[in-house]
Amino acid sequence: MSLTSMVEGLLGQAKQLDAYLAEKKLPMPTWERDTLAELPAELQNVRATLSNDANNFAKLVRGPLMSAMDIAFSWTDVLSLTVIYHYKLAEAVPADGSASYAEIASKTGLDEDLVFRFVRAAMGNRIFAEDPTTGRVLHTATSRLLATNPGFGEALGLQLEEFAPAGSRVVAAWDKWGQNTSELNQVALSLANNTDLSTFQFLGKNPQRAKRFGDAMHFYTDDDTWDLRHLMAAFDWHALDQPGALLIDVGGGMGQVSQFLARHTKNLHFLVEDLPYVVSNAIKALPAELQDRISFTVQDFLEPQVVGKTADAVLMRWVLHNWHDVYCVQILRALIPVFKPGTKVLLYEYVLEDSPVLDQASRFGMQLDLIMLTGYNGRTRTAAQFHKVLTAADPRFVLTGVHRPAASIMSLIEVTWTP
Repeated sequence: MSLTSMVEGLLGQAKQLDAYLAEKKLPMPTWERDTLAELPAELQNVRATLSNDANNFAKLVRGPLMSAMDIAFSWTDVLSLTVIYHYKLAEAVPADGSASYAEIASKTGLDEDLVFRFVRAAMGNRIFAEDPTTGRVLHTATSRLLATNPGFGEALGLQLEEFAPAGSRVVAAWDKWGQNTSELNQVALSLANNTDLSTFQFLGKNPQRAKRFGDAMHFYTDDDTWDLRHLMAAFDWHALDQPGALLIDVGGGMGQVSQFLARHTKNLHFLVEDLPYVVSNAIKALPAELQDRISFTVQDFLEPQVVGKTADAVLMRWVLHNWHDVYCVQILRALIPVFKPGTKVLLYEYVLEDSPVLDQASRFGMQLDLIMLTGYNGRTRTAAQFHKVLTAADPRFVLTGVHRPAASIMSLIEVTWTP
C-alpha cells in the first residue's frame, strides 16, 4: 500500500467525522476542545479507526530507528506528566484564563524555573499552551481535563506514581526472586517501595494511596464498555434463573454484581463471599428489597469452600487476572466442594486475542498484562491460557465457550463441571 493510498484512507474517515460535525453545527476539534467526544457510537468507531490508522502511518513515516527512539525517550514525557500531576500545576491555571510561570510557581511551591521547564516539555504533547503575545500559560483540552476532573487525575497518578516507577524495577525483581516466582510480595512494586508486603497489603497500610487506587479503578471502569449489561448478554441467565437455584459470587465484595443480577432475574439466589471486613460492611449496605435473595458469608477463596451446600453456578468477576497460574489452580480447586454435575463456573475477565494485536484499542490488554506482572505476578490471559489453567486445576473443568458481547471490553469464560 502506498503512502498516498494510506492518506486517502485517512481522508475518507476524516470526511465522515467532518460531515457530522458540520451537520450538527458543532465546532471542528482543536487542541483546546475535544468536540469529537460528542460523536455518536457508530462514528466513535470511525474515530478509533482513524486514530489507529493515523498512528500506524506516522510510525511508518517516522521509520524504525526514530520510532524506537521515540519509545526509549518516552520516559521524559512520563516524567513531565508526573511533575504536573504531583505539584498540581494544571490546577494553578484558571480554567478559562491564563497564568504566568511565576504565578504557577507561587501557587504550587515548585521552583519557577522548574515550572517553566516541565510545562514547556508538556507543551510538546499538547498539554498546556503559551500565549505568543504575553508568554502566559493557557489550558489545552488535556490540561483543562486534568485540572477539572479529579478521577482523570487519579487515573493518571496511579500509573505515574505507582506502576511506572515499579515497572522500571521488573528486571531487578527477576534478578532478586527469579523470573518464575508466583509470590504476591516478590514483585517489582514491592521492590520499588522497599517492602516485603504484597501490593494489596502495602496499599492497605497506605490509605491515601489506596484511595487513589480505588478512585482510579472507578474512573477506568466508568465507561459503557465495562457496563454490567454485557454480563447479562454473555450468558443464558434465563436457563439458570430457576426456583431454588444458587449462584456463589466468589470474591464478590459488596455484592454489586449480585445485586445487578438479582434485579434482572426472578428466582436465582446469591451467596456473596469475601473477607470478614468486607462482609461486615456489605451486610449493612444491602438494600432491603434484596435481602431475601442475597446473603453474605466469609470465605478466603484460596481455601476450600466450607459453605456446606452445592451451587448451580459460581461466578468470579475480575479475580484470576490478579494471580499467577499456580494460585489460579489453587483458587479453582478450592471451589470443588460446592460443585455438582453441570455446575457452571463463570469467569468474567479480559481475554486477550490469540494472535498479536496492533491496533491502539486492543493494546490495552497487553498493557494490563504488564501491569499485572509488575504489581501482582498475575497476568491477562488468552482463551488458550485459561484452558491450560483450568485443565491443570482438574480435567473435569470443561471450557464450554468464551463469549464477548459487542461493545464489551470483558468476556465471559463459561466452564461446566463435568465429572
